[in-house]
Amino acid sequence: MPAPPYIRVVMNLKNESSMVADLTTIGRKTGRPRTVELRFVYRNGCFFASSSRVQGKHWCQNMLKNPAVELTFRGDKLSCTAKQVTDENLRRQILSLRGSPAQMDRVVFEIKPQSYEGVRRS
Repeated sequence: MPAPPYIRVVMNLKNESSMVADLTTIGRKTGRPRTVELRFVYRNGCFFASSSRVQGKHWCQNMLKNPAVELTFRGDKLSCTAKQVTDENLRRQILSLRGSPAQMDRVVFEIKPQSYEGVRRS
């Protein structure tokens, strides 16, 4: 599936590239926005983040409780929906693209932009 044009144009990303961006989740206990800087892989119109585990990682636990998230990259904000990747083949493909030594036991989350209307400048 090709990337939606608004992502390529607005964010100027290449398929299967690695990037660092801010992920804002909603706190599962407080209901307040929580932001963390993470490394993402951009592939086929979606962003993917990985973690060594879910337990103890607040951003992971927050996304599982409330999948509505926001991704901020170079001043652009994207409204997105997050879900944990359960397809083993996709999880392994994403981990091999991370741009650092592959740690194949990591958990992967897909961060999918909702629409063009979700893009706004900071």
